[in-house]
Amino acid sequence: MEISPIQTHDATESPRGNALWDALSSAMQVAYPGAELMPGLIVGGTDARFFRDKGAVAYGTGLFSSEGTFEMFGTRFHGNDERIDTASLGLAADFWIHIAKEICG
Repeated sequence: MEISPIQTHDATESPRGNALWDALSSAMQVAYPGAELMPGLIVGGTDARFFRDKGAVAYGTGLFSSEGTFEMFGTRFHGNDERIDTASLGLAADFWIHIAKEICG
């Protein structure tokens, strides 16, 4: 057996302590007062590395209801029957509207 990589890319990350990070933190407080925004790692892939290569800040983030568990999250995204609960959909919409207003004025 021979194992050959399909893709090889260096890991990338965006800095914290900028306008977008601050907007994410602020928007999160609306749904979860007192919560702290923290970076994490979820196995998967995004196109963020291409934006970061061009100097952009890019985060993979969302806001979900407290009714969902981490295990549930893992079964609902990027698989067969991909879905989200309506409470999380509402939180996410409000989250992104708050961020857009804060960033765009």
